[in-house]
Amino acid sequence: MRYVLAGVLLAVVLVLFVALVVTDSKMDRTVVVDRLGDDYAVLLVAESGETTDQRVVDPNVIPKAGRHEGAVLYLDDGDYRYDETTTARRKNTHSRRFDALVERLP
Repeated sequence: MRYVLAGVLLAVVLVLFVALVVTDSKMDRTVVVDRLGDDYAVLLVAESGETTDQRVVDPNVIPKAGRHEGAVLYLDDGDYRYDETTTARRKNTHSRRFDALVERLP
C-alpha cells in the first residue's frame, strides 16, 4: 500500500513539473508582424529570443491595434495579444541603431 501511494505521489509531481515546463515555454513565445497585406499577414514566431517559425495568417486573427509591421504580439493558447509597450520599445531600439549607423557614414 505504501508503494502504491508513493507511486501516485511521484506521478502527480511529474505531471505538475511537465505542466510548469510547458507553461514557461509558452510564455517565451512572441510573434512579430513581418509583412502585412490586405488578405495575409506574415508573422515571425520567436521562442527565447530566437526565430523558430514563420506563419502566414489571415490578418483578422490579429488584434486591430497590432495590425502593422513591427507589432509585437504574444501567442497565448492560440490567440494573439498585442503588446504596445514592447512594440514601442522595439521600434525605439531599431531607430537608435539606425541613427548610430547613419552617424558612422562619411
